[in-house]
Amino acid sequence: MTRSTPAVRPIVIDTDPGVDDALAFMLALRSPEVRVDLITTVAGNVPVEQGTDNACRLLALLNADPWPPLEQGATQPLHGTLETATHIHGDDGLGGLTRLVHPDGTPMFPLPDHPPIGQQAAQRLIERAEADGSDLTIVALGPLTNIAQAIQQAPDTMRRVGHLIIMGGAVTVPGNVTPTAEFNIYVDPEAAAIVAASGMRMTWVTLDVTRQTRLTKPLLDQHLGGQHTPYAQAIRQLTQSWFQGPPPHPGVPLHDPLAMAVAIDPEVVSCTTLPLQIETQGEHTRGMTVADRREQRHGANNAPLVDIALQVDVDRMLSLFAERVLTPQSKTSSAPKPQARVVVVGGANVDLTVRTPNLPQSGETVQGDTVHTAFGGKGTNQAVAAKPAGAEVAFVSKLGEDNYGQDLSRFLRQEQIDMSGTRKTADLPSGLAFITVDRSGQNLITVASGANADLQPGDLDGLASQLARSQVLVTQLENPLATIEAALQQAKTAGLITILNPAPAQILPARMASLIDYLIPNEVEASLLSGQTVQTPEQAGQAAQHLQQAGYRNVIITLGEQGLVYIHDNAPVHLPGLTVQAVDATAAGDTFVGWCQDTFAKVSSNRSLT
Repeated sequence: MTRSTPAVRPIVIDTDPGVDDALAFMLALRSPEVRVDLITTVAGNVPVEQGTDNACRLLALLNADPWPPLEQGATQPLHGTLETATHIHGDDGLGGLTRLVHPDGTPMFPLPDHPPIGQQAAQRLIERAEADGSDLTIVALGPLTNIAQAIQQAPDTMRRVGHLIIMGGAVTVPGNVTPTAEFNIYVDPEAAAIVAASGMRMTWVTLDVTRQTRLTKPLLDQHLGGQHTPYAQAIRQLTQSWFQGPPPHPGVPLHDPLAMAVAIDPEVVSCTTLPLQIETQGEHTRGMTVADRREQRHGANNAPLVDIALQVDVDRMLSLFAERVLTPQSKTSSAPKPQARVVVVGGANVDLTVRTPNLPQSGETVQGDTVHTAFGGKGTNQAVAAKPAGAEVAFVSKLGEDNYGQDLSRFLRQEQIDMSGTRKTADLPSGLAFITVDRSGQNLITVASGANADLQPGDLDGLASQLARSQVLVTQLENPLATIEAALQQAKTAGLITILNPAPAQILPARMASLIDYLIPNEVEASLLSGQTVQTPEQAGQAAQHLQQAGYRNVIITLGEQGLVYIHDNAPVHLPGLTVQAVDATAAGDTFVGWCQDTFAKVSSNRSLT
């Protein structure tokens, strides 16, 4: 069997981890075609708290690197009370996996120490949709409560998602909870109805095809026979209840793994495009997926058209599953090592630049040329500067809900920068910078902070999940100092390298020094922080030593055309600048910081992988 290998696609897994969810996790995290950027949990097979614990155990079992952000979601369906499926999946949802112990009595699969878990699944889904748009695939393996809540909050944003793959429903076959309803839809039919009517591009992977793809005991024994690794033991425990009792055993239906397989290899199923609606009222049909399969549909049927998988290439599916899940190590080429990844917390502005023969003096009017509009702010500049150097970049900022904010968001997404941590406000405009540049490239800059001044510590609620898969945090002083300090504290707690570019210049409280691994000021900022004049390399060396004595671990002072000064073995080192023809000095310092953060991230990432 041949299978194409497209570029790695970002996916989100929305899940209620039971046995088949666990097998789908294994398929996803051992397949190089996809990259799991977010996991959201929902109440379904088990209560959501248990499902979140199960997700953590599975990520630990699979040695997930990087560990995807994990957000806990809905505890109940939109209406009514939760009905679980522990009678199928076991009290723990994983077939008793959590009760396995070593001979000394210690748990074989303990709940791991894991990065902080958020509680805002719907919001994170919206942020990923905003960041990745048509590149994103969401694979929904449980009740659709989280997805429906995200659609209710941001319908236009969710419609930009490239593909929603849903394991749910039954069209030409009976249900598995009632004669007409499949479990995921039955648990929350109101949510399913919202999703079905949303207009998102979606594929429904129904019982029509999932019941045909089964993991049989002969197939399991063929691949796992003789293996006694924790991974092999986990698969046996997950599936053992399906093989109890006298043979013949029909096997484990691969409901969720088939939905995941569609994200990896779309040709594993064949779809029919039909109008689809969800029954929410019927006494005997609540949760039924009603697809209009008539050749000629009489009367108006306003239900959106969706793709429904009604045929499956069973051999192709089982070959993929065995290849990726049941082998000691995937036969495919291993997934690429994680890129260096940095998080930038900082300001975002629209720059309005005018060129003049000379910079105006006080009271002077200087005739300039046409205004040029660009995108800046120190945070934006540093985030963009790190991308060409090869780093993945996440940007945390605050924008106004105005045209400038929309333009900034569009620009940063085009630069492939993760914007999921950026917040928007209707109360303030986006930041603006007014820049005058003379013929030698020197500039004067005036900034109207706008929304940048409103980035509060509470806006960093999703920062922990970003930091969990990054190596470096860089920030500046374009946002409130309390927010900058909170971001640095979170980054240090998470073990990241921290960089502060102390601009615009201001005095910093002494307690912040311990939170900063690299302080990178220019001569003006270094003068203010050290209390010493900094104009020459010699003066910069003295200021750098003074700042180190004040608690800053590493200090790099940039001096424009004179280069930079840093401390090595307690002595100043001067690196002269390169002679170039300056066109515009705007963002030169930010570009240098962007290069530094990428370099530090690569060093940290490589060290963690060896």
